[in-house]
Amino acid sequence: MDKQSDFKAFMLFSVKSMVVHTLTYFIMGLILSNVFNYGQLFEQDIIKDFMLPIDSPNVFAGPFIQPLRGLLFAIGLWPIRSLILEKKRGWLILWNIMVIFGILSTPAAAPCSIEGVIYTKLPIWYHLLGLPEILLQTLIFSWVLVWWDKQQFLKQEKAVPQQTLQLVTDIIKALMISSFGYVGYAVGGLLSVAVVGFDVDVGAAAADLRTQMMFIVAFVVNVLIVYFISKRWLQSKLRIGTLFALFWGVDTTVPWLYQLIFTSPSPWYLALLLGLFPAVIITFSIRLNYKLVVR
Repeated sequence: MDKQSDFKAFMLFSVKSMVVHTLTYFIMGLILSNVFNYGQLFEQDIIKDFMLPIDSPNVFAGPFIQPLRGLLFAIGLWPIRSLILEKKRGWLILWNIMVIFGILSTPAAAPCSIEGVIYTKLPIWYHLLGLPEILLQTLIFSWVLVWWDKQQFLKQEKAVPQQTLQLVTDIIKALMISSFGYVGYAVGGLLSVAVVGFDVDVGAAAADLRTQMMFIVAFVVNVLIVYFISKRWLQSKLRIGTLFALFWGVDTTVPWLYQLIFTSPSPWYLALLLGLFPAVIITFSIRLNYKLVVR
């Protein structure tokens, strides 16, 4: 493999790592934070001196930093990528590395680690309570990343299994691209609050089921559109401006209609602002992801 091909392979691997990590981090964090009520947990004695409150701007900004962490994972895993891909259960090897070095035996005294149990004042129950999220997130990350990355190394297969494999791959890509749009709604929501000038309890809003359902409905719609529109994009039947306009319209209209039915609709200018960033993110993700894949 020449240097140019090797660089393209690394870039594609990096994109996969960034997408898979950000998606699994966001989804598992959203689920487990509600299951274990992180908002109340972080108010406990000792814990509140260690963790920021869940409504802190830093906590809210956390998902936006995850693509950078995904890139760092890709840089660290690149030298052993071939070893992981060649093994039948390479995902298990990757997960074992992450659990041993990234969770249980970290150099620093981190929560859920042996050093953290020995050298911090954090109670044992807090270490144990944090394990389900990070174990499940790293497990899903390892399995999806290795499975996705192995596809380009697969040998020719029968027509029907190959079609099924392509279908699953397209669905996963649509899910991951739409997940970035989900993060875009957070940006639009914060700017909407700034424009209106209201004081909003971010933690309460994040825990409100009706608010979350609005974004979940928009997420599902985005997944369906990304899946069906990708073929037209690959066939160069859509311009980038048309693609952006389509998703801006969808990501503006769907939340507005949801509010109209279940809560109260936002003013038109706030609805447009809310839908702007998901549209930008999804459009850019489609252009980058599918461009890298077809070359």
